[in-house]
Amino acid sequence: MRILYISNGQSPDYLSDMLFHGLRSELGLDVVDLERVWYMYAAEFGEGRHDKSKLYGRGFTMFGLLGDDLAVDRTDILQKIRSKYFDLVIYGSIQRCAAFLEDVLTHYPAEQIVFVDGEDHTNIVPVLLGRGIYFKRELAAPDPRLRPIQFAIPEERIATVSRQKSKVQAFIDPRDTRTYIYKDESAYYGDYAESLFAVTIKKAGWDCLRHYEIMANRCIPHFIDLDSCPRTTLMFLPKYELRVASNLLTSQGPAFFCTREGLDNWSALHQRIDLAFRRHCTTRALARYVIETASILAQRSHPSLCPPPSLMARASTACK
Repeated sequence: MRILYISNGQSPDYLSDMLFHGLRSELGLDVVDLERVWYMYAAEFGEGRHDKSKLYGRGFTMFGLLGDDLAVDRTDILQKIRSKYFDLVIYGSIQRCAAFLEDVLTHYPAEQIVFVDGEDHTNIVPVLLGRGIYFKRELAAPDPRLRPIQFAIPEERIATVSRQKSKVQAFIDPRDTRTYIYKDESAYYGDYAESLFAVTIKKAGWDCLRHYEIMANRCIPHFIDLDSCPRTTLMFLPKYELRVASNLLTSQGPAFFCTREGLDNWSALHQRIDLAFRRHCTTRALARYVIETASILAQRSHPSLCPPPSLMARASTACK
């Protein structure tokens, strides 16, 4: 399957980068980043090259994970668009980059165009509704013209730090920037890996990489005010279990989790949260969700067309 991935490729843009990572992990070099997303490639970092710590979020978790892209063919893109060379055209951040949009809309049907809107606010680009498959991250209410989408984490960043659980709550707390003391990824992950719970909150938007970094380190997010999150935002997060965990921590207090009963409760909740997290919240699962959505819509529009068996084998039902 050939995918043209359009984004500005100049600086980190989490949702766009997460989807690109998942697509490249699933489909390899047939996913062409129109503007080379340089900070996603391992070869860009190291002695005498870019300093990952200068990137947004100190470069933790998302960047420099992809291998060599020398075989990616970024030539003759306009002609390829006009000849429908690509099976799918994805705009990774439609409010920030709309390159070749007029040509894409002219030559591709709506079911072969994906618009990803990962902005922190709820505003959309109304003129594009119905012109492609529009995924909105901060989706305030159900809308048949929009599909939910959310952040994800690379599988290779899950459980990379092994620590004994030694404290109930992590030190780092997004409500207090004085706790932002960690200079390297291992130490940052280690705080979560040693803890049963870690505070997370809504900031500019409900979605945040921190939620996933906490779960990736066998820690349960204590998600403040999660009850206020719209049903159509963070749809694939195990919200029920997270609410149960937070309510238990609030009602029983940290000391409860120093008892056998408390630890048993934590373990049972963590098992359910971790299962949902690994099934729905990786970048590969994100990529499969987007691909499968496009495939289903293509079948509805053209019932005689069937996607390649290899595609449907990869497109799991995890994020339906």
